[in-house]
Amino acid sequence: MAEAKTNERKARRQQRRTQRRVAKTPSGAAKAVDTEPLSGRAGVASAKAAAEPGADASAPSYTIDELSGLSGVPSRTIRFYQSSGVLPKPEKRGRVAYYSPHHVERLELIGQLQDRGLRMRAIRELVEKLDGGGVVLEEWLGLEDQMSRAWIDDGAQIVSREDLLKRLGPRRAGVIAELVRAKFIEPQGEDYLVNSPAMLTIAATLEQAGVHVDVTAGAMSILRRHLAAAASEVAEHFVTHAGEGFGRQNSVQAITRAFMELREVGPETVRLLFAQEMEQVLRSMLESGEATRREAKRRRGNKG
Repeated sequence: MAEAKTNERKARRQQRRTQRRVAKTPSGAAKAVDTEPLSGRAGVASAKAAAEPGADASAPSYTIDELSGLSGVPSRTIRFYQSSGVLPKPEKRGRVAYYSPHHVERLELIGQLQDRGLRMRAIRELVEKLDGGGVVLEEWLGLEDQMSRAWIDDGAQIVSREDLLKRLGPRRAGVIAELVRAKFIEPQGEDYLVNSPAMLTIAATLEQAGVHVDVTAGAMSILRRHLAAAASEVAEHFVTHAGEGFGRQNSVQAITRAFMELREVGPETVRLLFAQEMEQVLRSMLESGEATRREAKRRRGNKG
C-alpha cells in the first residue's frame, strides 16, 4: 500500500514537471522552469538553489493560485507549509503575495523529502539548516542513504513449489505446513512467498539436524525481541555520540563514513557476541549439573 502511494506521488510529480515546462509566466511569455528530480548532480544543484533565500528580480513571480497550478500542490497545502516553517514567506506587493521559482523548487524538495519518509518537523529542521548553511544537501542525502540502506540482501521472494522443495531438501511429512504456520512461507496460489530466504535456509538446516520448525521459530522470536531492544539502544548510543566519538570529526561526511563501517562490522559483532554468550551459558549449565538433571528428568518422563 505504501509503495503504491509512493508511486502515485511520483507519477503526480512527473506530471507536474511536464506542466511546468509548458507553463506561462504572469507576463504571458512562455518560460520553462527547471525542476528535475533530486537524483543526480543536477537534482542536487536544483535543491541547493531551493535552499538559498532570495530571488532574482528578473525571475518570474506567481500568485498562490499560479504557484499551485505550476507545482500541483493545493493552495491550502502551500499555506500549511508556510505556517509549518518549511516554505519561505512570499513577497508582498501591495495586498498581493507573489512567489518565486525558489518556492517552486522548495515545494519539489519538500515532496522529495516526504517521499523519503521524513515528517514535517524533520523537514523543517533540515531546511532551516540548509538555509543557514549548516548542512550541504548533497552530504545530507548521502548520510540519509547510508542510514536507510538495507544491511543485508534478504528480500522476500516468490518461489514455485518445485523450487521450495529443492531448498528444503529431504524432509519429514508436515514440514511445509509447519513452515506456513510459523510464517517462514505463505501460500500464493500455486507458489509460495518466502518472507526471508536466509531465515528459511536456517530453518531448513536446523530441521535436517532434528530441530523442529516451531522450536526454531520460537528461538528466532526470542532473539528478535532482545535484538530489537539492543539495536534501538545501540543506535541511540551512536547518535548521541555523533561527531564526538562516533566519526572522526563533527561533520556529515565523517559521520556517514562511520555508518558505512558500522554496517560492515555490525553483523559480525553480533555474531561474535552471541557466540561468546552461548559458550558461557552452555558451560555454566554443564558445570552446575543442570544439563545432567534435565536429561535425567527427560528420561524419567519417557519411562513414565
